[in-house]
Amino acid sequence: MTNIRVESAVNSEYFGTDDRAKYPFLSETGEYIRENDISVSKLAHPDFKLVVKRAEERVEEAINSHYVSDKIGENLDVEIMSFPVALMLVKATKLDHLIDLYASGEAKRVQSFLTKDMSERTQGTTERLVRKFLGLGLETAEVQNVFRIGLADYLKRETKFRDPRWRLVNRTVHNGKVSLQRDDLIQLIEDEMRSITVTRLKNMNLPKLPAEFDSVVRKLIQIAPPPRVKYTTLNIGPENYPPCLKQALLLLEKGENVPHYGRFLMATYLLAVGKSVDEIMDLFPKSPDFKKSVTQYQVEHIAGLKGGRTKYTVPSCKTLQTHSFCFKDPVKCYEISSPLQYPSRRIPAAGNGSGNVKEEKRKGWTKAPR
Repeated sequence: MTNIRVESAVNSEYFGTDDRAKYPFLSETGEYIRENDISVSKLAHPDFKLVVKRAEERVEEAINSHYVSDKIGENLDVEIMSFPVALMLVKATKLDHLIDLYASGEAKRVQSFLTKDMSERTQGTTERLVRKFLGLGLETAEVQNVFRIGLADYLKRETKFRDPRWRLVNRTVHNGKVSLQRDDLIQLIEDEMRSITVTRLKNMNLPKLPAEFDSVVRKLIQIAPPPRVKYTTLNIGPENYPPCLKQALLLLEKGENVPHYGRFLMATYLLAVGKSVDEIMDLFPKSPDFKKSVTQYQVEHIAGLKGGRTKYTVPSCKTLQTHSFCFKDPVKCYEISSPLQYPSRRIPAAGNGSGNVKEEKRKGWTKAPR
């Protein structure tokens, strides 16, 4: 490893070795490896033992922690080269669900570095990253921690996010530019990183790996979690609503105000399980600020019948937690990420098994057909 050339930043558009160690998905990483004549066949050489070890570690971290750590040792070359090797290891497992898991883990690592680099001292790195990696023209606003990107670039990406705050109507637009807070910009880059890594892995033509890699690949296959089974939900009624929805309905029944995210949850969830706009409307009259025309427009807008004709999805459990509208049942809400996954009568969706109703056990509680 001693013959690998290390360069330093020479101009504002160049990413130095430390940047490449933090953001190895940059095109400079590939150029760096090609310039140093590092081939797949050479990876079996003892000189690259640390690279392969770190690559294996990256994938294991994504599997075990859903996060690739942002630790960087003294040897930046190991960190840089371990990323493409980790991609090859993931591809070699032939596990499609591991692709998504690993991409999300690397994206969270990027989020960690971006959060640190968005200080005034290193903000230039982030601006170069956005300009070169995402191809976006990024402007720094006069207000601290506020940035602007082009309207067209924003519209291409805002549909990826479920949270209503990403809708253009909830953004400040001026002279064809959309304003973003620092955390929003970081989330946008994180999502782009995840998406690009998934695409890269799915389209990768895997070269023949040295035989020494076989045991590593087998180990990763063994420790990887099974793919999640997708379910179709049946017979949803008040008795098996998730606790967050029950809380919203309870507040309405008592004539108390339901917070914005409680109302948004009600509309999206009930629409998702087959309730009509009229059935949902019948729940709101006891609300202290109820106005039929306003409520009906809002529910129809969420259903995709008004406005931009986009049907909104149910907010995730994480989003509800962020907005203080999660009332988690420690047993029945165990390991779910959406209110739609709350225990109920469910059958595996087409392509996910035999189609028979399954009985599942989770921490001593049994989900069975009713």
